[in-house]
Amino acid sequence: MSLMDQLKTLLGGKSDVNTLDDSVVSDAGVSIVAQRPNRQDRHPDPMETRMDAGDEVQALVALPLLGRRTAVQHQRTLAVLLALGLVVLGGVTLMTLSSADKVSQQVASTGQALMQSQRLAKSVSQALVGSPSAFKEVLDSSSVLGKTLRGLQQGDVSMSLDALSGAYAPEMTALAPLVENAEKHAAVVLGQEKILLQVGDALRAINRQSSDLLEVAETVSSLKLQQNSPAVEISAAGQLVMLTQRIGKSANEFLTMEGVSPEAVFLLGKDLNSFREIATGLLKGSAELRLAPASDVQVKEQLEALIKLYESTRTEAGAILGNLQGLVAAREAQAAIVADSEPLRLGFEKLQAGLSGQTGLGGLQLLVLAVSALFALGAAGGLAFVQLQDSRV
Repeated sequence: MSLMDQLKTLLGGKSDVNTLDDSVVSDAGVSIVAQRPNRQDRHPDPMETRMDAGDEVQALVALPLLGRRTAVQHQRTLAVLLALGLVVLGGVTLMTLSSADKVSQQVASTGQALMQSQRLAKSVSQALVGSPSAFKEVLDSSSVLGKTLRGLQQGDVSMSLDALSGAYAPEMTALAPLVENAEKHAAVVLGQEKILLQVGDALRAINRQSSDLLEVAETVSSLKLQQNSPAVEISAAGQLVMLTQRIGKSANEFLTMEGVSPEAVFLLGKDLNSFREIATGLLKGSAELRLAPASDVQVKEQLEALIKLYESTRTEAGAILGNLQGLVAAREAQAAIVADSEPLRLGFEKLQAGLSGQTGLGGLQLLVLAVSALFALGAAGGLAFVQLQDSRV
């Protein structure tokens, strides 16, 4: 048998052995080294096959709802679910904060309108008696009140105010005409600003002069008594004292809660005429009143001073009597504003109470936040579990 046949027989009989010792066969000076066979050429070992299969089974991780998958597959799925849960949670949180900010701004605006409605009622009453600072408050209050209501109805970007939902339509329907009337009546009062300021100055001047008129009239009456003047003259001097007090009283009472008092206006004009007639009769005499001219120098001086003060008072009273039409319009507007202030207060309080109930988180918002938070936590926990199991393989 040749050398090659012997080698083939040798290799063929030991092909199932994993390793061969190097053999050297020499024949006729030729050396041949037998090499180990490659792993691909070896027959598969049953034990190795079972170990590889066991490794693949151990690499699978079981999770509730997701089943048995490899760690990489679970990690990818859970990462997507975690991101989705965080996005939903963040979106709901932003929407909740935005809604809360919108409602809080509406509540603040409603409170502002409520305050301005009451401020308007107070300032318009002060404007009616001629307070200069009150007119600016009337203008400011009516403007803010109207702007706020329109912002609640239609929204206002400058006020960062969104329109109210249709659920508040009944309240807005009731408030709208009241606010519109308040703006209209405030404009009437502002239109009479010049007259009201003039009348206010006249009232204050009459009040100051009333005390001076009273003092001089009492001096004349005292002199007549000291001089044992006729009873008619003493009676006339006493009427002057009474008229000085009634003129001031009539001037202060011509504006009442019901409007311009016709009785006070009539008495004021009548008392002014009566005062001039009696004072002039005591000074120069009057056949109609049966008064003789004053002969005493001191009495004449006091009567002349009294008539001079009267002329100043008459001028101031003329500012009141000559502007009755404007005063009537302003007084009616003021009365309407005051009458509507209580319905406005109640309406805005009701609206504010309804909006305040929406400032917190609603049941649906809390549920969505809780579900999204639990979903994100579950995904994060599953991801951590998969990583832990993967590290043990």
